[in-house]
Amino acid sequence: MVYKKKVLFLSCLVGVLGLLYAGTWIFEPERVHSRNAAFQWLDPKRLDEIDRIELSGSGDPLTLVRKERNWFVSRDDGDYPAKHGRIEEFLRILSAKGSYPVRGTEAASHERLGLTEATASRILLRGGAAAYPVLDLLVGSRDPMGREVYLRKQDQQEVRSGTDSLSGYISGSRTAWYNLRLFPEADNPDLGVDSVQRLTVYALPVPDEEVPESGEPRLPDLPFTLSRSEGGWIIEGASVNALDSQRIEAYIRSIIEAEGEDFIPAPSGIQEDGFNQARIVLELGNGLSRSIRIGSVLESNRREAIVSDTPFVYALAEWTLNRIFRRASYFEKP
Repeated sequence: MVYKKKVLFLSCLVGVLGLLYAGTWIFEPERVHSRNAAFQWLDPKRLDEIDRIELSGSGDPLTLVRKERNWFVSRDDGDYPAKHGRIEEFLRILSAKGSYPVRGTEAASHERLGLTEATASRILLRGGAAAYPVLDLLVGSRDPMGREVYLRKQDQQEVRSGTDSLSGYISGSRTAWYNLRLFPEADNPDLGVDSVQRLTVYALPVPDEEVPESGEPRLPDLPFTLSRSEGGWIIEGASVNALDSQRIEAYIRSIIEAEGEDFIPAPSGIQEDGFNQARIVLELGNGLSRSIRIGSVLESNRREAIVSDTPFVYALAEWTLNRIFRRASYFEKP
């Protein structure tokens, strides 16, 4: 009997100690703080509602709009293709749980932390026919260590802080949001290196510095056409050395993946007659073709360019032009 009482007593003692230990572990200050800091600004279930993003900060305000499945950067002169991947990553940050501990609950702290409407950067996500706000988030100053930034929802007093992963999106260049691929993958699923059967290059004008001292203008290279032939490539109508197939296919890939530096407004619409300085034509195995046409010179030796089946005018950098407009001799084997 005495033995049973001792066993019962010890069992109860072990149970009580276990409960005390569990309570200490559960209510440990660091663990309580960690649970309270876990927070997300946007419910992932509401991501599909969002069809308009408005960003304002130190730079020019930016508006992104979704039309059907595609995102665009909205400007006064029209809507321009946006990078879907960048937008998805931005929304992922907002909807992911992270460490955002509470730093204050009183409006008196907002001015000091840069979280008044007049001083804060702003992220406004809208959705639906009435453009109802899904999230209205203010981004304020950095903390004294410069590692975190203060944030609060526009309609709430509570202030939280967290790693600054949003300022780069708010204050970055507008062009960082543009999808400047001349041939966006989503719009050109049939365009790939293997699908190109013929390629014609109409060369750029010869730069003035290449004119001989005699004053006689050097004639530009004649247009040439590369065609697939018996597993390799030939230049149609020309007697040349053997061609480097790997170099040709790398060249085609550089054309397909080429990007502009910016979009150029075309308020009166595109007039193709103004884009006859040079061009590249890709002919595909399905009978379709794609083309790039080059227009006038811009600052920094950039040039205007248009692409078949698109309403946009691109600014192409000089190095991009030099990469996609090659001379026929470039493809000969050494």
